[in-house]
Amino acid sequence: MNNKNILVSGAGIAGMALAYWLKQHGFNPTVVEHAPKLREGGYAIDFWGAGFTIAERMHLVPDLQKADLQISEVTFINEKGERKGAMNYKKLKEMMNGRAFTLLRSDLSRIIYEHLDKDTEIIFGDSIQSIAQDEDGITVSFRNGSTRQYDLVVGADGLHSNVRRLVFGDESQFEKYYGYYTSSYTVEGTAYNDTTFQLYNVPGRQAAIYSLNEGKAAAFFIFDMPKKIQGAYNNVERQKQILREQFDDAGWRCRELLDKMDAAPDFYFDVVSQIQMDQWYKGRVTLAGDACDCPSLLSGQGSTLAIVGAYILAGELKEANGDYTKAFAEYERIFKPFITNKQKIAQTFAKSLVPKSSLGIWLRNAFTNLMFLPFVSKLFIKQFMDDKLDLKEY
Repeated sequence: MNNKNILVSGAGIAGMALAYWLKQHGFNPTVVEHAPKLREGGYAIDFWGAGFTIAERMHLVPDLQKADLQISEVTFINEKGERKGAMNYKKLKEMMNGRAFTLLRSDLSRIIYEHLDKDTEIIFGDSIQSIAQDEDGITVSFRNGSTRQYDLVVGADGLHSNVRRLVFGDESQFEKYYGYYTSSYTVEGTAYNDTTFQLYNVPGRQAAIYSLNEGKAAAFFIFDMPKKIQGAYNNVERQKQILREQFDDAGWRCRELLDKMDAAPDFYFDVVSQIQMDQWYKGRVTLAGDACDCPSLLSGQGSTLAIVGAYILAGELKEANGDYTKAFAEYERIFKPFITNKQKIAQTFAKSLVPKSSLGIWLRNAFTNLMFLPFVSKLFIKQFMDDKLDLKEY
């Protein structure tokens, strides 16, 4: 096997899954993560389709089943908390033969981490400072001042990828901003033990609450913002100020949820964007997960697709016996058209994500009430939840 020593930047879902499969195939992966430990909290994700198949091959399903949030229904409510529409998640999962979970992103990362080979090297609290590659390999300098040699580097470090910036250029070249911001965090001391995901809308703004398995709840917000907000990136106090400005007068339980924000250990705030690139690799460096193929929150499938992409990338490196020129090109040939289609589907979701008028909210609610008519549900699953991707056995 050639080019066995591979540095993976990012200990999220894509990075953990990639490290798992690289190790299985005889490579020697090292994962570097700038956070001091695995991230906790995060918003809930839907997990189904091709990602579920990969999870079965990784023997993750029993643990994922334990972590399932058991959400029975997404309930659309008005300011008084009255039910105006709903999507029956329990029935939807039954229609998918139980091959679907609702999980916290952090739980999915943790479970993959717990299934890693015990001698897989994970470096927390550090990040890549520079990358210099030539015909013989890659020299990586780290923030802690050390320098190490690797054969290949994979940037699996998310929407705001450091590796992508260092090797491919500024994020602005690849980001497609969709006019929304989102925020999520754990709330404690809030009476909410229902199995429903309660979702409240006013035009251009959406707030939600759902129960966690630990006797806690999570708050989730999305709001319309035509242009990106200057000075918000990496400025937590400014982000909280923006969230208060958007939702303090929105009604329902918004002010109550905002009052819990400062005590949250896992506050998250970011843009809703896609990453669109002509090519995912350059020399000995390639990208995985949201770093290259982010379909955005609009798709509901970013985490699922991250696992699939990691599986294909590691598998193609195995098939090419470590020949990265062949493997990277084949990884992109197989996976990129699939991702492009997922991104287009997500784009069609944009306007219905947070309706910008009272009529739009009413129409969305009306559609969900009709969704489980047989022909509507079959069309919905075929269009949005059926992954048409043949997964090789590597």
